[in-house]
Amino acid sequence: MSPGAAEVADQVAAAVLAHPAVAGLHGGSFGTTATHLPGRRVVGVRLGDAQDAVEVGVVLRLGDPLPDVVDQLRRRVAAVVGDVSVDVVVGAVVAPGEEPGDS
Repeated sequence: MSPGAAEVADQVAAAVLAHPAVAGLHGGSFGTTATHLPGRRVVGVRLGDAQDAVEVGVVLRLGDPLPDVVDQLRRRVAAVVGDVSVDVVVGAVVAPGEEPGDS
């Protein structure tokens, strides 16, 4: 992983979390959607080598059509990472006003 991976992972996470339909990042069933950095992980963002796709796991709020939100998120991530394939995985959805983990 490149030395700037921490900054890129943090920027991707911030860009995704800034979208109003995103309630949070999602690490997947076993927490595998994450970027491992010295001393910490960025859960919900997986960066690989330069040619690998960037994977982002999200929890979305219901409201806007999910395919539209996913396209918007891909564009936000692409603005950070450049010309790399971006996979957006919707790990869960919550009702408006609900937060991930509320039950």
